[in-house]
Amino acid sequence: MSWRPITSAAAALSLALAVPLAGQPPAHAAGPPEIEARAGTEAPAEVRGLAEPAAAGDPVTAAKAHLTDARYNLDPADLTPLQTVTDGADTTVRFAQSYRGLPVFGGQYLVHFRGTGADRQVTGAGGRFLTELTVDTTPRLTQERAAAIARLRLVTDPLTRKSVKTGAASLIVLPDGPGRLAWKLPVTGIDQAKKQPLAFDAYIDAHNGQPLRAISRLQMEGPATGSGTSARGPVLPLNVYQRADGRYEARDRARPMWNGTTGEILTYDAAGRHVGDFFEPGIPAGTRLAESPTPAFGPAHTESGAVDAHWGTGKVYEFYRGLGREGLDGKGATMLSVVNVTIFGQPFENAFWDGTKMVYGGGGPTYRSLAAGLDVVGHEMTHGVITHSADLAYLGQSGAINEGLADYFGNAIEVGVLGIPMSHPDASLLGERICKTLPPAECAIRDLDDDRAVPKDWLGVSIAFDNGGVHLNSTIFSGALWDIREHLGGKTDKLVYKALTEYMTPLDGFTDGRRAVESAARALGWSQHERRTIARAFERHGIRPGWERALRSDSRVLVDTLTSPIATPDVAGDRYVIDNSSPDGGEPPSILLGRIGGGKPARFSQNAHWNYSPVIDGERVVWGAYDAGANTDRIVSRPVDGSAPETVLATVATPVGVVAAAGPAIGWETFDTTALEIEVWVKKGADPPVNLTAETGVEGVGPVMKGGKLTYRRIWFDNGTMHSVPAIYDVATGKHTVLPEVPSTGPDPSLSVLPTLTSKHVLWYADTDGDFTFGLVRAAHDGSGLTWLVPDGPRALLPSRIDASDGVVTLGLRQGEVLTNENLPKVFQLPLTGGPLTRVSCNRGEQLALASGDGSRVAWTDGSSAQTDLVYRDRPAGRC
Repeated sequence: MSWRPITSAAAALSLALAVPLAGQPPAHAAGPPEIEARAGTEAPAEVRGLAEPAAAGDPVTAAKAHLTDARYNLDPADLTPLQTVTDGADTTVRFAQSYRGLPVFGGQYLVHFRGTGADRQVTGAGGRFLTELTVDTTPRLTQERAAAIARLRLVTDPLTRKSVKTGAASLIVLPDGPGRLAWKLPVTGIDQAKKQPLAFDAYIDAHNGQPLRAISRLQMEGPATGSGTSARGPVLPLNVYQRADGRYEARDRARPMWNGTTGEILTYDAAGRHVGDFFEPGIPAGTRLAESPTPAFGPAHTESGAVDAHWGTGKVYEFYRGLGREGLDGKGATMLSVVNVTIFGQPFENAFWDGTKMVYGGGGPTYRSLAAGLDVVGHEMTHGVITHSADLAYLGQSGAINEGLADYFGNAIEVGVLGIPMSHPDASLLGERICKTLPPAECAIRDLDDDRAVPKDWLGVSIAFDNGGVHLNSTIFSGALWDIREHLGGKTDKLVYKALTEYMTPLDGFTDGRRAVESAARALGWSQHERRTIARAFERHGIRPGWERALRSDSRVLVDTLTSPIATPDVAGDRYVIDNSSPDGGEPPSILLGRIGGGKPARFSQNAHWNYSPVIDGERVVWGAYDAGANTDRIVSRPVDGSAPETVLATVATPVGVVAAAGPAIGWETFDTTALEIEVWVKKGADPPVNLTAETGVEGVGPVMKGGKLTYRRIWFDNGTMHSVPAIYDVATGKHTVLPEVPSTGPDPSLSVLPTLTSKHVLWYADTDGDFTFGLVRAAHDGSGLTWLVPDGPRALLPSRIDASDGVVTLGLRQGEVLTNENLPKVFQLPLTGGPLTRVSCNRGEQLALASGDGSRVAWTDGSSAQTDLVYRDRPAGRC
């Protein structure tokens, strides 16, 4: 089936019967065991081909005894049992790694047995255990400061920043180099700009305050017998419950997991409540089960999605029970769904799994409740199975496997329950039944038969977008699994389930995922022919060791593998600066200084703090440095030639974001933790700093300094309506000019973003008609002579960044809403006097943070190689 491009609208709808095989006889090793190493640790990725007698005792005791063998190079005392999975004659024990009593992110190890009693043998072991951890586990950063940094750095919209909530923090060790001690804290709210739920776990370095990760928590997307009509038409049987008052509620106690106390399937009706009320784990007080005066649930429950959600959850339960699993957690816990939520009283055409429950919107003009798609229900609830097994981290390749497994099982559930042949053109579609008007092929969110393969179709986004492409790249992995099912049939469900629950670990990449599936096939005793079919499926999708090396580019690399997630470069002459951590990500970021085209960069900062947001003006480098011990940010300076040590130019008590500098002056933005506003400050030499946004209700973001002047985006609200304009401050005279709003052509004020300076002009993007496409504006520093270099009209821009010299404007632009490599942000240039846009580089992936230098030289952070590098070009590539 031909590939249809993924659209951003589909990405916003980020979603979220096989018979068990008989137990195989005990394995017998055909030769010496195979030990597959894992880079960065002495513990193997996998030891396979074993047939060794197991120690006596329960499986956990026997597994720990086995891991004392020197081949594993790990201390079993650092392993906490998570779960034991029994599959016929096979038993797998999964452990979580701890370090000095703290959990290690992604650290899991598994031991595989076959047989019972005296015949029990160890057949293999593997996973991810970090042996090189040495990090100090005493935090120097307070939880309160971590929360403030998360708001400033990880929430970009001003209204959203004020409304989000941060929950209780906990300490965790991230597996970067020697380890990073981090505060993990939940951030929840509503993205006011996108009108979508916002819920993520922020990971903030507990030693130096650096934001390390932001991982979404929304993986979007007495018994009686009753019935209800599906949104798709058929009448569905429902297991419901009749109360003493005679009314019936969506409570299913007819499943084997019901133990008299827990193990129900419960479907709640939010009755139009705001989706933000349902971010916390469990069901909020006052939420009632969907109920009916008769066992036949009526049209209101069809429209709300209650009928489909309740029926579909039962089908998901049956599917996984057929694979040997009792409920989503494997222990028969109650399965919760909430339907009929809204967003600010308007239709919420989406669904998500929040880690404890399903939440569905009630549908709207375009989509039915997403519960109407059984594949959607199966997809989202599979996230619960993944959480309670391999717990694949929701970022990058591991996140794409997470989404790919949810896609696979969601579709497998639907084709099995509805009797759809694998040869049917709709069998591979996800979400094809949720549209009210569009045909299936146009409605579908994803297609597992889209034939995408790495490296050809890998979408090279940074971790800042879609958690590193978890949805955008998922069908590469799920497509390989679906190919296997198309060739080998429904027993593939057992294979993929075994790979997930007995071989995968949280930080697995595509190659690890392939290894897990192939190991599961060996454990199931599948034939050589079947295993060759599996290998061919992965090869067809390009999933083989080292596939990332085939990604090409036309730029020159300045810094290979940026591990600082918010690294930003700056350029002056032939020198550049950028903030970056060590190659393994284990150190706080330093400032790197290098020459374009002149060898490797050198560490320029001299402190051991978190260093960020460097700028270079040709004479000196200025940057921010957070001292966790003093709980303050410092603006630091050092001459470019290194002739003097660092000098502290300003000390700031509140978290600092962007730093700017020119001549003797510096500027910065900081987050006022009381007013929950971002303020812009400027300081000249030894003079006291000046708050340019001191007025109540006024904010400033993105300060830029050139030639003795500072510009920033000035924001204020009038009766809930946002206004934004460029403002310019003359450091020498103290004159503060707030430019007038660009005239609007719609009902709301124009929107101005990302102002930057040249020696004579200020340039910025402006949206005059409220469609979130922007023209490019140039004006004199006093606001006069306003000129549209690119009009806000039919050919308006989708901007991401901007910089300018006195001759050239350098723009970061998206090219369309369809999420392809071609439409990810790319770097363009045009003359300051106007003219056609010229493509700087033909690199395939995301071209993000940019800095222009002399002439047409530009450096930028580039995600084309399935990692992020700092690269440059001296002149535009032209057409691509």
